[in-house]
Amino acid sequence: MRTNFGPSWPCGSDGNAMNPSNPASLETGPVRTRSAGPGRNGAVKAAEPVGKVNILLVDDRPEKLLALEACLSSLGQNLVRANSGKEALRYLLRQEFAVILLDVSMPTMDGFETAGLIRQRPKTEHVPIIFVTSLNDSEKHIFQGYSLGAVDYILSPIVPDVLRTKVSVFVDLYKKAEQIRLQGEQLRKLEEAEHRRKLAEVADRLEIETRRNRFFTLALDLLAIADFDGCFLQINPVWEKVLGFSEEELKSKCGLDFVHPEEHAAMAAQLDQLRNGQCATYFEGRYRCKDGSYRWLAWTASPFVSERLIYIFARDITTRKQHEAAIQELNQQLERRVGELTEANAELEAFNYTISHDLRSPLRSMQGFAQALIEDCSAELSPTGRNYTGRIMSSSQYMDILLQDLLKYSRLSRAEMDRSNLDLDQLTGEVLDNMSTEIAGAGAMVEVQRPLLAVYGNRSTLKQIITNLISNAVKFVESGVQPRVRISTESREGLVRLWIEDNGIGIAPEHQQRIFGLFERLHGANSYPGTGVGLAIVRKAVERMHGRVGVISKSGEGSRFWIDLPGPTSPENEGVAPPAAATAS
Repeated sequence: MRTNFGPSWPCGSDGNAMNPSNPASLETGPVRTRSAGPGRNGAVKAAEPVGKVNILLVDDRPEKLLALEACLSSLGQNLVRANSGKEALRYLLRQEFAVILLDVSMPTMDGFETAGLIRQRPKTEHVPIIFVTSLNDSEKHIFQGYSLGAVDYILSPIVPDVLRTKVSVFVDLYKKAEQIRLQGEQLRKLEEAEHRRKLAEVADRLEIETRRNRFFTLALDLLAIADFDGCFLQINPVWEKVLGFSEEELKSKCGLDFVHPEEHAAMAAQLDQLRNGQCATYFEGRYRCKDGSYRWLAWTASPFVSERLIYIFARDITTRKQHEAAIQELNQQLERRVGELTEANAELEAFNYTISHDLRSPLRSMQGFAQALIEDCSAELSPTGRNYTGRIMSSSQYMDILLQDLLKYSRLSRAEMDRSNLDLDQLTGEVLDNMSTEIAGAGAMVEVQRPLLAVYGNRSTLKQIITNLISNAVKFVESGVQPRVRISTESREGLVRLWIEDNGIGIAPEHQQRIFGLFERLHGANSYPGTGVGLAIVRKAVERMHGRVGVISKSGEGSRFWIDLPGPTSPENEGVAPPAAATAS
């Protein structure tokens, strides 16, 4: 095909030829600008002008394509070149075009075949096609072109101004159609947004209403709305569950009719306050149930004066009131017990005085007379008399020791227990100095594993405890065995464990708890002397110092007595109770 356009320079919209082999010269579609969408007041803003559009130039001869580009470059649009009908169809699959300039005479697939295929595709069936040809049988070709949907037919020689004018018309039509489409899209989006907004508002209202009704219905407490006369207008199901009356029965009467007579006047005063607009009134009272019993309800209420309504929130506190009554009864019982204990302590004080003076005085007289008989009249007494006199002397001494031990045990229960940080090294040394005669007399060996850890306790009480345990360790050994005692300490999570170990006769596991009881003895007084009070004094004294005591032992294998006491405290915490001691392990 030969068409004369006159002298021209091949150039694209930016002065460069549009070459399909150069990806930089191709666009994926018409350049558009985004619409701003609806304005703040809901009105649709005018869509901004559409940018450059695509124009497809189809010819099998490169020089003809360059000539078409030179002619149309002044339009300022994207000019896309295709060297064949197949290539044109490939571009149409990827891009949108405002108009197609299609050469009629092309090898393999001419313009008419290409146009027919373009019209078969729904997306491109309405794209304007301008046939360009220089054939002599133009009438036949023109008729065939129009039958295939061509919008125009240009014959050679082509006038550039005419071609530009025709193409610019289709470009303007495409831009206006695109702008109308964008405006329609904006309007559709605005309508959809408005529709969604209204739907959301309705859904929110329904959700709020549903939640309110659900809260009112499913609440575990008693909720109600009443009028200013005190009659229920709306109640939730909990009222029927608590009081037993049906909803109709509760609504048929004034709320004051269900109030206990003793609280009726106070309840009426509360209702008057609500009528006057006072909010958040709190009241506790008894309310009659259907079975005739009464239940305690605690409620708060707020008035809505403009609508003469009262909103009520109530809670069943019957169980709490029953517990309060039980606690009050227990407190009264405790007060009675305190009075009884106070009286018992007074009697114990009198008993202690009796032991200290009235009972020990005759014992001392018995001891004195028995001693005088032994010293002054021993020669005049028969062997039997001397035996009886010795027994009297021994029994009176045992009785005196027993009374002294009972006094010690009694004083531990009621004496003030002032505690402080104690140096066990120094305290144990004092105990061993005081017991030096007893230890030496038994031939015992005492080992102290120093340094001993400091503890928090009462000095005189702890000395008495250590004295009793060392005395037992020296005393309860097999005949002919040298007593050995070992004293040591260890730290246990804020506590200090004091160990006093011996090589004595040991204690069977089934007796290890019993030995800390009062008057508990595992051996006769002839075998191992004692009153059975010493270890009871140890247990009581340790407990008074917030500690624990125990023993690890087997028969014939010695005993390991342990005492857990609180560790020393800092000066600012002096007098504060340390943590309780743990169980032995």
